Amino acid sequence: MPSLQQFLGKGALARRERSHAECLGRLWGAPPAGLARLAAAAAGLDAAGGDWLFADPVHLRVDRDRALLADVGVMTVSGDEAAGLTAALNEHFGEDGLTFHPTQPGRWLLHSNKPLRARFTPLWDVVGEDINRHLPQGEDGLAWSRMLNELQMLLYTQPLNDDRELRGDLAINSVWLWGEGDPGAWRAPAPRLLADDEALLPLARLTGMQTDAAPYAFDGLEAGEDALLALDTLQAAAQYRDAWGWREGLERLERDWFAPMLSALRQRKLEQLTLIATGPAGFELTLKPSDLWRFWKRALPLAALY
Repeated sequence: MPSLQQFLGKGALARRERSHAECLGRLWGAPPAGLARLAAAAAGLDAAGGDWLFADPVHLRVDRDRALLADVGVMTVSGDEAAGLTAALNEHFGEDGLTFHPTQPGRWLLHSNKPLRARFTPLWDVVGEDINRHLPQGEDGLAWSRMLNELQMLLYTQPLNDDRELRGDLAINSVWLWGEGDPGAWRAPAPRLLADDEALLPLARLTGMQTDAAPYAFDGLEAGEDALLALDTLQAAAQYRDAWGWREGLERLERDWFAPMLSALRQRKLEQLTLIATGPAGFELTLKPSDLWRFWKRALPLAALY
């Protein structure tokens, strides 16, 4: 990883242990609340009334003393499956003032006629983790936890899940609730957002950012643009503890991003580069072309971060 090691050794490096949601809150100047309401409005639903949550379909794997969560990144959900499962949920929970909307096969929304009175952990920070550490909190947190248990028992009995397991697919045996609240007083961290995470798009658009998918490599960026780029190359491998996949992803980042970024800094085609990594060994690194001339500062091996 020669280019990344040059960045780590010569840039201004600050260690910051932050979750993904905390990082987004720092970038936009306020916690990423209200994303479900924004997504409901973008889907043409009546987002003004009641409270909204993401109710993303997930698979829970129960071990001896924990339940690990997997999202749609490791399973395929068809439109018919999403419609069938949410119809069953609506029939069961409709009397409680809860309505599920499958706006996309892998992204469901939940509308509640009653105030939520609970806090939920964003899905970004729960994938691959023990959900027992991230159950709903607040005044009605326990009631929402009971509702999730009831929902899981209902999904367990659905023939659609039996069909999925016969095909060798993971069962959709729960949903993850998150994205509650109202949008905050956000500010755009950059004129443009390049990301594949659709949950970020309403947030970006509300703050006036242009949005586009993340390019595959550095040469896909437009010259002279100021942008916030979200690269998820390592995310799934880190969440699911796939050490080999994480290593391969890091090599791709070195080839497709870090090496050409280093070259662009040397040629002063990049005015400033800031790298932000989240997690227990997270950091924030800022680098300018002049920093590369600091011959007295040596490259820093990646292992030094851990």
